[in-house]
Amino acid sequence: MPRGLICLHNKETDKTGSKDQLVDIIAVHGLNEDSVDAWTDPDTGINWLRDLLPKQIPGARVLTYGYDASLSRFLANDASVTIQRIAECLVQELYADRNFAGMRRRPIIFICHGLGGLLVKKSLVYSSTRTAAKIDHLWDQFVSTFAILFFGTPHDRTLKSHWLSLEKLANSSKHSKLTNINRFVRVSGDDEISFQSINVEFAPIMKQFHTFFFWEELPTAFGDRTEYVVDPSSAVLNLDNAEKAGIYATHTGMIKFNSTSSSSYRTIIEALSRYCHDAPRVISHRWTQAIPALNQQRAGELYELGGLAFDVHSQSTFQHQHMSATEVFNKHFFPPQDTAPDFIGREDKFQLLQDAFFPLGNTNVSAKRKSFVVFGMGGSGKTQFCSKFAEDYRNFYHSIFTIYAASRETIKDSFCKIAKLGGLEATENAGHHFLSQLNDPWLLIIDNADDPTLSLRDIYPVGDKSHILITTRNPDLRKEGTLGSLELKGLKEEEALHLLLLKADIPKPWDTSTVSTGNLIAKSLGYLALALIHAGNCIYRRICELGDYLNLHSASRSTLQRRKNSKRREDEDDDEDDDMLKAVYSTFDVSLEFLLRKKSTKSRDASELLKIVSFYHFEHIPVEIFTRAVLNRRKSTRYGTDNPLKSRVLRHLIARLEPPKILPDFLRNDGDELDKYRVTWAISELQSLSLISYDGKNQTFSLHPLVHAWARDSLSASERHIWASMAFNTITESILLPPEADHEADSDFHRDVIPHLDLCLQEYGNPITYPVSEFSPTRIQLTKLFQPTLLMIIRDQITQSAKCGYVHASRGRFESAATHLLAVKNALVQLLGVRHEKSMAAMLGLAGVFWGLGRLEEAIPLQHLVVESRTNLYGERHESTIQAMDQLGRSYWLHGQYKEALDLQQLTAERARETMGSGHPLTLTAIDNLGVTFGSWHRFEESMQAHRQVLEARRTLLGDTHLDTLATMGNLAMALMDLGQIDEARLMMSQVHQQRLEQLGKEHPWSLWALCYLAKIYVNAGLLEEAEKMLMWGIGAGERSLSKTHLGVLMGRGELARVYSRQGRRREAVVLLLDTIKHLDANRGIAHPDCAYAFYKLARLHQLEGDTTKAIESCRTALERVDMRLPRDHPLGQKSIAFLKHLQEVSVGADRVEP
Repeated sequence: MPRGLICLHNKETDKTGSKDQLVDIIAVHGLNEDSVDAWTDPDTGINWLRDLLPKQIPGARVLTYGYDASLSRFLANDASVTIQRIAECLVQELYADRNFAGMRRRPIIFICHGLGGLLVKKSLVYSSTRTAAKIDHLWDQFVSTFAILFFGTPHDRTLKSHWLSLEKLANSSKHSKLTNINRFVRVSGDDEISFQSINVEFAPIMKQFHTFFFWEELPTAFGDRTEYVVDPSSAVLNLDNAEKAGIYATHTGMIKFNSTSSSSYRTIIEALSRYCHDAPRVISHRWTQAIPALNQQRAGELYELGGLAFDVHSQSTFQHQHMSATEVFNKHFFPPQDTAPDFIGREDKFQLLQDAFFPLGNTNVSAKRKSFVVFGMGGSGKTQFCSKFAEDYRNFYHSIFTIYAASRETIKDSFCKIAKLGGLEATENAGHHFLSQLNDPWLLIIDNADDPTLSLRDIYPVGDKSHILITTRNPDLRKEGTLGSLELKGLKEEEALHLLLLKADIPKPWDTSTVSTGNLIAKSLGYLALALIHAGNCIYRRICELGDYLNLHSASRSTLQRRKNSKRREDEDDDEDDDMLKAVYSTFDVSLEFLLRKKSTKSRDASELLKIVSFYHFEHIPVEIFTRAVLNRRKSTRYGTDNPLKSRVLRHLIARLEPPKILPDFLRNDGDELDKYRVTWAISELQSLSLISYDGKNQTFSLHPLVHAWARDSLSASERHIWASMAFNTITESILLPPEADHEADSDFHRDVIPHLDLCLQEYGNPITYPVSEFSPTRIQLTKLFQPTLLMIIRDQITQSAKCGYVHASRGRFESAATHLLAVKNALVQLLGVRHEKSMAAMLGLAGVFWGLGRLEEAIPLQHLVVESRTNLYGERHESTIQAMDQLGRSYWLHGQYKEALDLQQLTAERARETMGSGHPLTLTAIDNLGVTFGSWHRFEESMQAHRQVLEARRTLLGDTHLDTLATMGNLAMALMDLGQIDEARLMMSQVHQQRLEQLGKEHPWSLWALCYLAKIYVNAGLLEEAEKMLMWGIGAGERSLSKTHLGVLMGRGELARVYSRQGRRREAVVLLLDTIKHLDANRGIAHPDCAYAFYKLARLHQLEGDTTKAIESCRTALERVDMRLPRDHPLGQKSIAFLKHLQEVSVGADRVEP
């Protein structure tokens, strides 16, 4: 077997071409191969490196490198040392060859087969660190290497048995019988070899090189079985800027070609030709950077910390440092729970899970999504088990995330939090997108996926680097595990005993009596972890002694059985799971009985809190619900002595008429007697009994689903209604309505409270229980006189419904918000009349929700009614009237009623200026909105003047970076663009976009609007390529953060169509615009001017394509749409008329010249 470098072809010898265009192509073979025969077809004797390649690429010097590739060296325990030594030899010998030939700094392209690729990677890592003064000549290979072609290289793992089988196959190829190959492949010890350490070392310099990964498409036949020697998932790294292709051959045959007509050969030659063409220029430029950069490093004494590298795609240098495997992992670590420090047992289950995700000890995550299901009854410890797995294997994953799958809302919230971690807008789609973009291995735990209607496939993010671990009580979900499933039942007897006595704090050594009693308790509890923890905690808290626990538990179980018998027929049989459930429930009852026996304020509060939260979602209950409720109650019940006597008397009279509100004891006191720390003490009491788990970081607590179900199941039907009411009243007490509410400050709280409010409403029902809409005026008057208490009850119900609607609206859940607020509006109008301020506030709130739903045809009549009512009630120049007028004008504009908007907004701005002055915030808002409407009428000069006036005032009042100031700057930029002042518009909109990025994030809707406007300015400036990049990214982000049919996304798509048109890509522009029009029609309505404008632009595109007939048809449609909502004298109407006339003249002219 030839060793070292052998030259198969030398361009200079052939006297062709110029010396400065030479490239060195160096082939490195794999295991059990020869440096010449490995590349030679055995039937024809053609060595494609020597006989075929030079004909296509005559300007290349072709070499092969030979080394001792025997299996015994590479499968030994010191294989890593062997690879390192051979790699160092390759660097030394290659430098010597190139130096003697006078060819240093010539571009290098490596061709590697099998484990030869690992040698090349290792040699490049070694060369990259040879920057010390005495050895920097060895840096030549690193700087000069341009590209690497990997043929069947096992980048992350391989099996020893495959190579042994391959060796036996080669040795037996001289014989006709191959039936006993299988008996030769037994391997002692681990069969798998991991190359993760080489990958980690090579990763920092990877982008230095062009890479092409080839995999074998045919498995190799080993007797009666076939296997891929190198699995395709190991042969190809999932990297950006990397090329990949399969070769229709076995591992050995994939580097043997006897003809240039082979498709695989032509793919290889095309890549090599391209690399050889580009390499001299890039490597020459790289060397001009290399020496000065190296000298600068040495001057700063930095070169010992890492190496200098070059990005092959940007040709720029970058500093790299070699990192350990753990440094690139653990970027995000968010398991379902913190792992208990005294976690016990389940070793056999962990081994099963490990073997599934990491077969044969391979800790590399292959490029294929894998899932595993852990199922079992509540209390079996599924969540803790998965949290423990995440903790133990965190160094094998780049990130670990959790999706709380107990409800649709918790799933959405989980993805929102993941998106925020990724620096994106906190939306569900953005969370999916962030996970889909992760290239490094990551683990996703989907916890509590118990709902049988849940579609797990909708939760799975796109991507092939994920491991997915699912916990569920539903055994039918076992089919979701591509790698299998396991059922968690009780612990082993020894493990259960250990856990019980550990939680009971009974020190070792344990005597025979203790062990015997402990085993009896563990058995009676079905060895379930949750029940054992509660039992141990009861013993630790001295609720009972170890020897008394079974008696106490038995009494609780009997009570539970009697309670259950009262709810069902006597002849129903209990199944095994029901018996187990009773055993677990009884452990909770022991804790509850202990609370009730204490008869302290803290224990009573804890008991009440437990019953209240049984009607909330069991996970992540914010403590803020209760502390806010206490503070809000304190404000509402406090009435100082400094108030007038008449007011105090009226207040006391109303208080006597008010019905007692169903509230927990810690909310029933008045004023300063309310103490928010009672909630904290109650939570502490529940935590001490292990009935809840507390998250101090996020100030939330959670109940195990079984504890949650027990707390509710322990209530009788009559008790259930009372405690559901108390839970609902508590949560609504924590919510304030405008103007007391602070929308920005309350936003996160509203997000956190929604899952609990929704679940509570499922039990409680519609907050407004009285049929107020059926009350006649006479009945209302009689009720005021004789049933004032009833009116107060209805008032509270209306307020609670308004709070539900407000919270849902603040989080963008407009459909449910509309349901609540519509009921509020109807009730208030019926009780108080249209002109009452509360009725008008409700109508404006409902109109705002309709605005969010795009139902402007319903919002506008409500706003119009409020304007009329406030005008009649307060006068046309009252601030409240002007505010309502401004909102109505804005709705007119958004609805495309530009004439109505212009007339009303001019009047609004004038009255605001006269009544409140030019600098009043409401006046500035009215003028700014008027400026936008001027732009819709193409009155760009007036638009610019209005926005400049507002901008100057807002800069003085609010500062340059306030969001309102930025909104006006954006409006002014667009007016400047329309006036042709492109440079000023571009500068101003760039500032707006940058500020919104910094303040709101890159995927916030306002940031995306600014990006779309900036792209529009770029289009007008002729910067089409830059505009296209902005729009492509912005549209994708908008679809993730908003929706595919959101107005902003549709506007961006329309602008992208304009870019395509100006780039001459007219067919693409037409297709995109037609699809956009379809969504615009559905989203905005066919009468909206945006739809008319889109058809006008479509007509222009058809004209440019030379299709006059379609252009006329589209232009007529545009004019028909204009007539639906705009007058003909609107600029869009005038342009459509003029263009249609032009098209018709062109069409007539074309008809006349027809033969």
